[in-house]
Amino acid sequence: MRLVVPIAAAAFSLLACCLPAAAANAQAVFPNQGSIGLVPPEGMSEIPGVPGFQDRAAKASILVLEMPKRAFAEITSDVAAKELQKQGVTVEERRDVELPDGIKAVLLKGYQAVGSEALKKWILIAGGKEQTGMVTVQFPEPTSARYSDETIESSLRSVVFRAPPSTEELLARLPFTLGDLSGYRVLKVLGNSAVLLTKDDGKKADGKAGDGEPDMAGNAFFIVAAGPGDIREEERESVAKRAISSVPGVKELRVERGGPLRIGGQAGFELVGKGLDMKTDKPLKVAQWLRFGRTSYLRMVGVAPEENFDADFTAMRGLRDSIEMR
Repeated sequence: MRLVVPIAAAAFSLLACCLPAAAANAQAVFPNQGSIGLVPPEGMSEIPGVPGFQDRAAKASILVLEMPKRAFAEITSDVAAKELQKQGVTVEERRDVELPDGIKAVLLKGYQAVGSEALKKWILIAGGKEQTGMVTVQFPEPTSARYSDETIESSLRSVVFRAPPSTEELLARLPFTLGDLSGYRVLKVLGNSAVLLTKDDGKKADGKAGDGEPDMAGNAFFIVAAGPGDIREEERESVAKRAISSVPGVKELRVERGGPLRIGGQAGFELVGKGLDMKTDKPLKVAQWLRFGRTSYLRMVGVAPEENFDADFTAMRGLRDSIEMR
């Protein structure tokens, strides 16, 4: 996935004057239990299930994005300016700043045109020791009376990092448990509701060590995600077909077979299809299972190269059957 973060204006000199510290004794809040926190401006509260803060009445928000460490150099390069311009963002100021613990960061300030409305916008890109953080603040121009530039910049300069949680800690937050991994390994926990597993060996196609990002080409992978809601029996087939059409990394997907079945004693729906790898055009096969509960459902998706699919399908079913809701 291409990283997109702004930089358009000519670089300004390093801030000589420190902004007022955000609430001297206030503690940073780490939204969505993430590893990047800050002291939010008074009036903003955490967004449930989302790494950020909001003031709904003022239409103001702060969103926090965690990225790999290497992202800092990429998204603070001049290349990113064109991407911002495509989104209607105009950067009026760029400043180099230093955050607590000596963390280097770049602060961008400007506005974004959204239809006939102008949104004030700040973007802070911070290079932590183990990851890169991007914090975006935006709200309509009239809200400036509530959130001054000084208040916003003070909050952004309070950004701090903490050690990322372990894989075990992240898995413990999921609403389901994984039993027999059947040869798969956990690659990434996605928020508090999904996990990505792979059968790769942690190396790229050239034999070099991986960087934590999925290398889908040539490797089987499996996604488990929980969703809220009671899906009625007459809707299950259509829901399953819509869902399989959005499997990441796969194009030209055609469903070959499928139908209802029981999974772990609950109603489910299976679909198996064939498509192409989005990057390499190599044939892939996809298996998707939906398992329906009273108040939530599980979506399980396995993808593998066509030539290995029969063997991988057995492992996928083993992994599927080992998953239980908490």
